[in-house]
Order: sequence, then C-alpha cells, then structure tokens
Amino acid sequence: MVPLLVLAVGEVVAGLTLRFNIDLLTAYPVLMIVIPGLMDLRGDVYGAIGYRLTTALHLGEVEPRFFTRFNLFNTLTGYVVSLIVSLELSILGAVLSYVFNMAMMDPVSLLFAVTASTIIVFAILNPVVTASTITLFKKGVDPSGFVAVVVTGVGDALTPFTLLSVSLMLGSLPQLVKAVFVVAVVASIGVAYTYLVRVRQERPVMENTASSIIAASGSSLGGFIAASSLGTLAKAPEVLGVLPAFNALIGASMGHIGNIMNIELHIRGRLSHREYRRRILVEAAATFTSVLAAYVVVLASGSGSTWASSLMVVSLSFIIVYFLSAFTTMYLTLESFKHGWDPDNIVFPLMTTFADFNGYLVVSLILGFILGH
Repeated sequence: MVPLLVLAVGEVVAGLTLRFNIDLLTAYPVLMIVIPGLMDLRGDVYGAIGYRLTTALHLGEVEPRFFTRFNLFNTLTGYVVSLIVSLELSILGAVLSYVFNMAMMDPVSLLFAVTASTIIVFAILNPVVTASTITLFKKGVDPSGFVAVVVTGVGDALTPFTLLSVSLMLGSLPQLVKAVFVVAVVASIGVAYTYLVRVRQERPVMENTASSIIAASGSSLGGFIAASSLGTLAKAPEVLGVLPAFNALIGASMGHIGNIMNIELHIRGRLSHREYRRRILVEAAATFTSVLAAYVVVLASGSGSTWASSLMVVSLSFIIVYFLSAFTTMYLTLESFKHGWDPDNIVFPLMTTFADFNGYLVVSLILGFILGH
C-alpha cells in the first residue's frame, strides 16, 4: 500500500503537468503521443541501470563505489538506449501525426524537444539511481524496491515536465541551433556505442534497446489514442490528470502479482487459483485506493465541475483494465514458466505497456460514451 501511494505522488505530478498544459497538447497532439512512450522508456532504462548494478553488487562483480568502470559502461549503455529509443519515438509520433493529419511542430523541433528532454532527465536520474543503489547496498538494504519507486515515480514526473518545458521554448531558438544539436546527439550515440563495442559491452545495449522499443512504442500507441481524444479529455481535465497514475499503478500492481506468482511456481511448482483470486482482490483494493488518492489531489487542483462523471469514468475503467490485466498477467506467468522462461523478465515489461495502452483506450472510450450521453 505505502509503495503504491509513494508511486502515486510522482504520477500525480505528471498528471497535473498534462492537465495544466492541455492547450499545448491540443495544439501539438504529437507531444501526447510521445509522452507515454518516454515515460515507459524511463522505467525500462533506469530500471535496467539500477537492477544491473544491484545484481553486480550482490555477485561481488563491482565494488560499491560511484566511479568504477562498471558504472561507466552502465551509464553509457543507458545513454545510448535512451537516445536511440527517443529518436524512434519521435519518428513514430511524426508518422502517426502525418498519416492521421494531426498538427505537429516541424520534425527538427520535435527531435530537438524529445532528445533534449531525454538528456536532461538522464543527467538527473542516472546519478540519483546509481548513488542511491550504492548507498542502500552499503547499508545492507536491498535497493530493488527503492529503484522501482524512484525510477517510475520520479522518472514519470520529470518526463512530461521537461518535454513540455523544452517545447514551450522552441520558438526562441534558431532552427540552425536545433539542427546542430540533433546532429551532435546522433554523433554522440555513435561515439558511445563504438566505445562499448571496443570494450565488448554492446550486448546490454542491444537487449535493452530491443525490449525498450517494443514497450515504449506500445505505450505511445496508447498516447496516440489519447491524442485522438484530446477534445473529449479537455472537457474533463481531471481524467487526463489522473491517467498517468491510473496506468502506472495498475502496471506496478501487475508486476507485484506476477512476481509473487513466479515465486510460488518456483517453490511449489504449481499455482493456487483460489489464492490468486484472493490476491487479485486485495491488490485491486489497494491499487484503487491509491488511484482515488491521486484523483482527489488532481480534482482539488481545479474547479472539479465534472467530478461526478469523471469519478464514474475512472471507476468503471479501473474495473475493466485492472481485471483484464490481472488475468492476462496470470496467463503470461503460467505460460512463460511452462516454457522454462523467467516470468520476471517478461511479465512486468509487457504488462506495463498493456496497462498503458488499455488505460488510454478504455478511459477514452468510456469518457466519450458518458459525455456523449
């Protein structure tokens, strides 16, 4: 319960950022397309940075110090993956905007805004995650839980704030400056990756990039649904404000449920379906309480003129998305275990994307139906 509430704080900040920038998002829907993908990317990249370091510390492969070769390789890997996927998401957003005739800034400005915001977040989160992981390990505390909260909560709070802040400054920057910056970013990716290849550390880049592109692109497709529904969401901005918390909390809950199932399968070799149903209900109650807490905070920040219909939308959407996600989590965990795969490496990344996509889809559909009647 407490970790979910802590996570909700970061998501509320992200949601409020979206709510109070609805005019900018309506003017440039492409930003709404890329934001969910970038938020998903933060979790994929910085979660991997933290977990790789945690594993290496537990195995004694690296000393608990900030300046080590391992941390250099880990940092460069995160940098390369972050920017490659950011470029891919920019292209995806531009293509979807062009095909579906949505307004967007020019391609160079879009690339500049996305990559600049990614570098800003990287400069903040990478040292925080690395230093926190090392500090907790030195104190005898398992960093895994802290990494999950920091990466998801802080990363999601920073992502829309930095992207929208940079986007608001685009008009004051010469086009040449933006173009040179983008070229320099691409060149830095090439230099960093070449170095990692020379020291034979390219495999984590390829693995992390492949999984991140799939997951982040899926989340951006959810963002595309939201971008297509911005007119409707603008009528109930508190729904838009609670969406990041809604999606992230359900995704985090699925990760927790999947992990518990995985442990039970490895220990007992089977799953108690009765116990799983009980676990789902307990997790659902805790998660919904956290979603409601986030909703109340978002609601208190505005007029709340549509609070009744918004609450109905959030509640109905939660029931549908949560239980659909829960049974999908059970299926994926059982199938991956049956095939000899580690469910922890499959279920959490897939279910966070699943929650992102279906959260935006179901909420947009139900909101449109209720407001239409």
